Parts: sequence; C-alpha cells; structure tokens
Amino acid sequence: MKMLSLLFSLLAIALAEASQTPLSVTTDPIDSVQLCCTALSEALPSLVHLPGSAEYEHQQHTYFILQHTEIQPSCRVSPATSSDVSLIMTTLTKNSCPFAITVEEEKGLVRLGPGNNWGSVYAAMEPYNLTTVGGRMPEVGVGGFFLGGGISLLSFQHGFGSDNIFNYELVLSNGTILNANASSHPDLFWALKLGSSNFGIVTRFDVRTYPLKPHVWGGIRAYPLTTSGTPTLISNWVTFARSEAAKREELQALILGREEIVTIWHASLSDVPGPPLSTSLPVVDRTRKTTLADLVDDLQSSDFADKRRNRWFTLTVKLDAPFIWDMFEHAKGMFDELELEFEEMRWNLLFQPVTQGFVSASEETGGNPFRSVLMDSEDGLAIALFLISWTDSTHDSAMNYASRTLCAWSESLARQRDVYGRSVSKGDLERLREVKGVYDKEGILGRLWRGGFKIPGDEGELDEGERKVHYESPARSEL
Repeated sequence: MKMLSLLFSLLAIALAEASQTPLSVTTDPIDSVQLCCTALSEALPSLVHLPGSAEYEHQQHTYFILQHTEIQPSCRVSPATSSDVSLIMTTLTKNSCPFAITVEEEKGLVRLGPGNNWGSVYAAMEPYNLTTVGGRMPEVGVGGFFLGGGISLLSFQHGFGSDNIFNYELVLSNGTILNANASSHPDLFWALKLGSSNFGIVTRFDVRTYPLKPHVWGGIRAYPLTTSGTPTLISNWVTFARSEAAKREELQALILGREEIVTIWHASLSDVPGPPLSTSLPVVDRTRKTTLADLVDDLQSSDFADKRRNRWFTLTVKLDAPFIWDMFEHAKGMFDELELEFEEMRWNLLFQPVTQGFVSASEETGGNPFRSVLMDSEDGLAIALFLISWTDSTHDSAMNYASRTLCAWSESLARQRDVYGRSVSKGDLERLREVKGVYDKEGILGRLWRGGFKIPGDEGELDEGERKVHYESPARSEL
C-alpha cells in the first residue's frame, strides 16, 4: 500500500515555569531547571530559546487556549531530530526537570509527525489524491489526535485514528529511541493507541493512507431550540446514529448551548445530501457537496478559533435522548444564572456518536485499549463534551468550579439512569499500568511531564482514575 508521510514539525519543549524570584534565592526545583537550560544551551545552542528572544515569544503565542500563554517557561527547546529529543530527555531525567510539550507546524514530505495539524496534513496529501483517518477540525494536532484514539470521518470504513498507525517512533524517558509496532514492542504498540503523555515522546507516526474521494457532503444545519421540538430532534439524532449513520458513512455531531439554536454538524463520505433531522426549517443551512479539506475548514468552531480562556470535560454515555435533553436543561439553568454576572462567558454541549460501525471497521487492526468497552456495549455510545470559555482571568475559579459541578452532576445522573459508559475497562486499564511499568519504570513521565491524561497508579483509585483518564481536562496546575 502506498504511504505518504510528512516530516515531523519541531517539538517545542518548555522547561518548567519562569520564576520572578532572583536566582540567588531559588529553590532546588528551579535550580534543576536552570541546570537543564544551561546544559541544553551548551549541547544544542541553536535550538534553545530564552525569555525575551523572538522565537520564545512566537511560541508563547501559538496556544489556542488563552490560559496557556500565561505559563512562562524558563526556556524552550525546539528539537529537529529524534536524536535531539533523546538528548533532551536524558538531560531532563538526569536533573529532574519538569517539562511540557507543544507543537508548531513545519511542512515536509517525509513522515507524518506530531507537530502538524490536520489542516496542513490534508493540504499536503490532497495533491497525491490520498487521505488518512484524521481529525475533523483543521487546528487539531496530529499528536494529540492519534494518542487519544481519534474519531474521524473515515472511522466507518477504517476505525479510529490510532487503529491506522502501523509504527510509532518514540523516545523513552531514559532517552532510548525505539520503534513500536506489531512485531517490535507489541505491548507498547497497543498502549500507545491511547497513550497520551504516559509512555514516551512520539517523534513519528507511520500511518496508513487511503484514496481521497473527490467529493464529500456536509456542513452545518441549525434549528430553533424549543422545548417542544428539540427533544424530538435529539431523538431523531440518536436513531440516525444507531442505524443510518453507518449506511451513509455520515457523522453527525449535536451541539446545544447558550444561543437559542441547536446545531447539527453533518460530515458524510457520500456526496449525496442527507435528510434533515427536523421538520422545522433550519435558520442556517451550510450543507453542500465539497472537498474533504473544505469540509474540515467549515467545521472549525468559533469557540476554538478565538483566543479565549477555556475549560472542558468529557463524559461517555449510552445513546439516550432523554439524558441528553436533561443534561442540557440543567446546564442552561446553571449558566443562565452565571451569565448575569459573567457576560463574556460562552458555553456549549457537544455530543459525538461512537457507533458499533467504528468497532467493526477496526476489527483488523489488532485492537486498542478502548475497543473491548465498545464491543461489550449493546448499543452505541456518545461522547458528551462540555466547553466553557471566557476572557477575564479573575473569573477562572468561578468557571472551573461551575465546570466541575456540572461534570459531577452529569456523571451522577448517568449512573442513576444506567447510561454511564466507561472509556477503558478495568482489565485494559490494568494492562496499561503494566506497560507503563515496563517502559517508564521510575514513573518519570508521570512526575515531570505536565499535561495530558495520566494513568492512575493506585488500584484503590480505579474508578476515580478512570474518570480522570477520559472525563475531565487537566487542571490548570498540571498544564
């Protein structure tokens, strides 16, 4: 099978947070960070960027979540090769330096790497009439998508994004560079399909490619949100996800929020227009026959396009229309009241179906850490995503508290109604722990790599740990 890959973009490794404290009275952790920055500056002088430099300031403003720009690393490192990453990891581990990773784009035609976003990947692959099982928004990063599983427009045909990786090149916490695939380190190969920041720094993904269809169909339809009509629309959405979605190879995301409209994102590999879910006339209809790249651009949410402060959580539930409507009504009651005090606040509930069609399509890929949960489910599942955004940093505590409160209420209601769904089974979670014990024996990535979900290490924390793995974004202090 023909394979196209892109040169991986530079990984911007940020070492701890810059301190305003004079160096003469710094604490030991800050001392260790300065040692790392100094050592890396000597070993990789052209790749280390200090506060005040043009490249440092440029990288500081590449985050799409406003809070992240306020974190001031002591230095930033932009490795260009896997060997650079290995040297950096060895230095960080030796000196116990906390670090975080972000990415910025670098175009190339060698391998598909973690620093690209899906907009650039699709644009580079389109001239070759090829595509892959990638993200549905242009600003979604390749690394985060693949290391979190990844729902794609091609999932009905080829499963989840990570199902389509046949090799990972990565750097372990001790600096070792290795390849994980079906025959080399197969345990790690399996775990990385939901790996996040637990096993190593992936420097290259070798991914299957597929012929690009000349046209797809999709776009946004928005309808008035009413207490009489919207529950019926939600019920129609659930029915479509259970039956017609796989036949049409069409993903439909449902969005409910503060505006008095309900929005459906349509995205189908068929270029034949799909039927509406409501008998009401849409107030917006941007559905059309178009290209995959244009459709992905069209589905970019304004909540992500604007630079704002954000907080979100996700919850896996069974496809259940009454639960979706009740969750929305409760959220609306909470946030209508909050909006009186915080006028710049925005919020949305987004529901994405995870159907049995995805499971069937991923049958030939060798499995992943979340497949057994889907196989055991007699019905389709949905990922409920709650997103709240605001602009004023003095409102952080109130927004974070409101988000946690809604998360806890929604999870409690889902358990009461027996529609609560796990993202990882207990057995697969234990298997992930075992793999981590092999490849990161000292737990270095859990202690030093800030960000991403972390595999819980205490058997007694299983249920709470599972919720954290899938259901809530990292706390501010972990980023």
